[in-house]
Amino acid sequence: MDTNKNTIAIVAYNKSDLLYLYLEQLFCDPTITDYQIQIHTEEGHDADQNDVIKHYKDKYPESTIYQIVKPKTACPLPGFHNILSTYLYAGDKTRAGDFMIVGEEDMIPTQDYIRFNKYIYDNFLKKYPRIMGAAHKRRPEAEKDGCADVLMGDYQCTSLSVISTEAINKYLKPVLSDPLLYTNPQLFYSLKYPLSRIAPLDHTHHDGAIERIMVDNKLFVLKPDQSRSMHVGLSGVFCKGEPPKGTFEERIKQWRELIKDGDKLRSLSSLPDDLVVTDPAGPEWDSLYLDIDRNNCKASSWWFDEDNEFKEYIETVDSHK
Repeated sequence: MDTNKNTIAIVAYNKSDLLYLYLEQLFCDPTITDYQIQIHTEEGHDADQNDVIKHYKDKYPESTIYQIVKPKTACPLPGFHNILSTYLYAGDKTRAGDFMIVGEEDMIPTQDYIRFNKYIYDNFLKKYPRIMGAAHKRRPEAEKDGCADVLMGDYQCTSLSVISTEAINKYLKPVLSDPLLYTNPQLFYSLKYPLSRIAPLDHTHHDGAIERIMVDNKLFVLKPDQSRSMHVGLSGVFCKGEPPKGTFEERIKQWRELIKDGDKLRSLSSLPDDLVVTDPAGPEWDSLYLDIDRNNCKASSWWFDEDNEFKEYIETVDSHK
């Protein structure tokens, strides 16, 4: 396998129809062969997952795609270990490139997802050390028509979409390597972050672990005003509902229509406010910029950085360039 290419890491387990759709979207990007695609899963995964990976390997023999199967752990939070251990594996300097694009099988990317995240790494993560990465938007406002070229900075993080290998090893690895985090996350949080604004019993899943690291190190993430992914899972840990039924091919066909219709998708879910879609093709844009004054965002309405320390940081760095 090719190593030291930049990585696209996809966390997967039991939604192989969505994994198929996820990869279908990624392979619309002509630069896909510049990356190593890692499918991170655990023992007991959906049997169709192997067939999906083989399908894309056979269809695109010039691509680098492989599966990492991890042993099941005793972690009380489903998917927690699989997601967080992905950063440790993908960030290993013996196999990593400069950055890692991240995703989960039920968060379908737009077709500009690779270009979008690479642009963020090249133009912002390399320039501003306190910007740890970029994050997905998973609020209903993400479905609105935001500005395709606008990014905002914040102390709040959902799931990451891109992070540098340097940030993984500097900030994430020291925390994510601790076994207590996986056996008893709440106890770990109470011991590691006793004064955090995030209480040990709150925001406990993987994105909460990442956000605590951010807060502890005064790091920011960038969030797109116009979403570059669609949270569509109907059979996850939190979102329950009525996913498509039928043969594998029939389910894929139904999913292709559902990711275009947010109202229909939410009507099938027990947690409709957590599901969003956007144009699968992605918006048109030439470049991205930071809306440090927060006056150009159209589909973003809240920040944890109430005093806009992000603006102060960006202006300070720029003044020394």
